[in-house]
Amino acid sequence: MGKGSNSSGLRRYNERVLLTALRKAGTASKSDLARLTNLTPQAVTRIVDELESTGMVMREGRRLGGKGQPSIMYTINPTGAYSIGIKVGRRNVELLLMDFGGNILKKICQEFECPEPDFLLRNIESGIENLSAELVKKDQSKLVGVGIAMPWFIGAWTKELEMSDTLANEWREINFAEEVSKGTHLPVFFENDCSAAAVAELQFGKGTEVSDFLYIFVGTFIGGGLVLNSSLETGVHGNSGNLATMPVPASKLSSTPEPEGAFETLLNRASLFGLRRHLRANQININDSADLLSVMDQARPLIQEWLDDCADALLYAILSAVSVLDLEAVIIDAHLPRFLLEELVEIISRRMQQAAPSGVFKPQIMSGKIGINAIAIGGAILPFYSNFAPDKTVLLKGGVPERVPV
Repeated sequence: MGKGSNSSGLRRYNERVLLTALRKAGTASKSDLARLTNLTPQAVTRIVDELESTGMVMREGRRLGGKGQPSIMYTINPTGAYSIGIKVGRRNVELLLMDFGGNILKKICQEFECPEPDFLLRNIESGIENLSAELVKKDQSKLVGVGIAMPWFIGAWTKELEMSDTLANEWREINFAEEVSKGTHLPVFFENDCSAAAVAELQFGKGTEVSDFLYIFVGTFIGGGLVLNSSLETGVHGNSGNLATMPVPASKLSSTPEPEGAFETLLNRASLFGLRRHLRANQININDSADLLSVMDQARPLIQEWLDDCADALLYAILSAVSVLDLEAVIIDAHLPRFLLEELVEIISRRMQQAAPSGVFKPQIMSGKIGINAIAIGGAILPFYSNFAPDKTVLLKGGVPERVPV
């Protein structure tokens, strides 16, 4: 957690440090915040009083017990600000309106077979208008921006997505960030989809318990993010945690084709793309993970086969990661029914205890808290980071990048 400075010229920075500390604590008194931020009690009193007057924090009762007067407790005011988060996926686009407390006020979802830029731009523009209209007039000015979380190189996986060369070329030529910004007056921010999901887990999930973790999200494909010392580490190219191309042993599933190169990749063994392929090879067709419940009785043995194969591949990837990184935990989330995610995490945890070589500090394997909305929530956090985080460089270089690598 960041520490504040008692220099008078850094008041705005100190406000951001205090908001970050309060969000992580949930509720805190002024004396708690002074201890957490290393600011003087006088500075904290001035900042909290000002944040309360502007509606960014609010009182949450009193803490009884101890000597003297009961302490007034403060918490983040959910109505202090709003943002719109957008997940641009390979099979769907999701938009949600989120308040400053992390509550989802409304969600819009549109599914498709292939990600066409013009289709996505139309849906994003109309979705932003519809979600903005959900706010009453006095709250319109509190809408601080739009955050878009999307895969880098979205036009690269032509074979897996059954994408035409023409459509792939459209993605290579379009400046998607620039086109989105043309359709709204709000500031627009971009981040890799699974890096954004990692930040959602950091801010509103298990990140309140652990500070150093590898985040893994099993979606249509697979991706992740790296969090060290409670900060997202994006890397030189903004692509840390790109797990899709990590080498792993060959799959044992008959539905998985032979590797085209010298090794198998994690994408082919730990993704919903791989699960759908395995089910279809056995005459069970689903369009989305939401369809799994309707075929569960028939498909359960096949789903179990995929879970076992997925867990083995993820175990291999995790052991590879911890040979380089000293991690407190690995947090796994997925676009899966919750009970299947918990089962996957339990299998990996059990096999980690059995398979980890001596001399390895075994990280705790945890299921994510956010779930299927993690990517869109991560998008919604981007404008909040820009406006309220003490270090904007953790996630953003500011505003729309010259070109999103699509």
